[in-house]
Amino acid sequence: MLAAVLAPVLAHADRSLRFRLEVALLAHETHQAVRGRASARLLARIHSDLGVLGFEARSYCARAGCDVGPIKARIGVARKALRRKAMPAVWSEMRALRRRFPVDLRGILPLHPQGYRWREGRFLYTHLCATCHAAAGPGSPIPNLFTLAHREKPADLIVEILAGVRGTRAVGYANPLSGRQVASLADYLTAPTAMPAASRGPEGAAAGH
Repeated sequence: MLAAVLAPVLAHADRSLRFRLEVALLAHETHQAVRGRASARLLARIHSDLGVLGFEARSYCARAGCDVGPIKARIGVARKALRRKAMPAVWSEMRALRRRFPVDLRGILPLHPQGYRWREGRFLYTHLCATCHAAAGPGSPIPNLFTLAHREKPADLIVEILAGVRGTRAVGYANPLSGRQVASLADYLTAPTAMPAASRGPEGAAAGH
């Protein structure tokens, strides 16, 4: 079904982007933990993602000809801090890496919730996302994307769409979209008129916004 709707974009498999996305994901996840959302599931995901980051860093530097040593050193410091559950220290290391290796989101940001990409975003959500993300149930780990879109910063939302989220079923769908399609999907998710009533707060605002 996914392949019939759109083909994966090979640029998203580029080692540089994959490494930068891992850095951005970890910076976002550790920030969540610092803000008080350090659930056992989130800590396990951060631990796993640090391992993935080490692999991606080696692959990236092997291709780019850079010294992986300083990156590995920061990952090592973050691992030690994570074992102590010293999340501000973990976040500090990931923020430093994110500043050095940012994800280029030109062409995706800024979002335009009322723009021409809205219709394409609705199509993508309906055909690629709604089957899982619109299904609520007891114990379901799958977030409501409309709530997520109004709670996260736009750059963090885009990174999560591009990379998929480790530790959930969404990992199988990592990076199936072009930059334009990601922008269209994010435009749709952040448009107030697109959000189902069940996702709104008591006064029509996004829950968690």
